[in-house]
Amino acid sequence: MRAEELALASCSQGLEIRCVWSEKELVFSFGGGLVPGTPDGMFETWDGALTCVQVVRVPLVPGFDVGEAQETLAQTVLTKVVKSQRWLRATHVVPNDFVIFCWLPFEVPEDVLTHAEALMERVRQLDHRFVLQVRVPAVPGSLFPARFACNHQLRKAFARTVSESDITAYGSDDEETDDESCEWDITWFWDLDLDDVAEAQEAGLRECTQTCRVEAGIAV
Repeated sequence: MRAEELALASCSQGLEIRCVWSEKELVFSFGGGLVPGTPDGMFETWDGALTCVQVVRVPLVPGFDVGEAQETLAQTVLTKVVKSQRWLRATHVVPNDFVIFCWLPFEVPEDVLTHAEALMERVRQLDHRFVLQVRVPAVPGSLFPARFACNHQLRKAFARTVSESDITAYGSDDEETDDESCEWDITWFWDLDLDDVAEAQEAGLRECTQTCRVEAGIAV
C-alpha cells in the first residue's frame, strides 16, 4: 500500500482536499464489487474537482534496451487507461482528471519518457481526462522487491497486447451505449470511520441510502 499512499500524496500536494477515498472505500461504494480498473484512490478538492489515481509499478528490468523499456512502459499505460475507462463507464463517475501514476524501479533514458509522454498526448486526444505521472521513488527498494518483474517476459508471452485502438473516445456513441453499469453512491459512509463500514452495511445503510449521481465530478 505504500506505493499508493505516496502516489496519492504526490497528486494532492498543495491542494485543499475536501475528501479522500481509498480503493477499499470505492469498492464499498460500488456495491462491494471490485470492477476492473477501480482506482487506487480518489480525492475531491474544495472547489469540487474530482481526481482519480491509478497506481502501477512498471515491470522494468536493468537488462532492457531503450526499445524494450519503451514498449513495457507504453503497454503498462495503455492497459491501465483501457481498464480505467471500463471502470468509469461502469460507475458513471465523471472526474476532472484520471491520473495514471507510474512508479519506475530506476531512472530510464529520456527517450523512454518522451515516448510515454507522446503516447499520453495521443490518448488525451481521445479522452482528455487522463494524465500521466512517472516517478522514481527516493528509495526504490521500498516499493520494488529484490526479484520484482523477474518473470515479466513469461507473463508477457501469455498476456493480451493492448493498443491505442482499444481506447474509447470520451463522449462517443460507443462509450455512451456501453451496457456496463454499477449501482453506487459516492456519499455512502461519508461520515463513518472505515472500521464502521461493515457494521453499517449489516444495518442496512446501503439499502436505505438513495443513489447519488455525479455531475462534473461533484456528488449531489
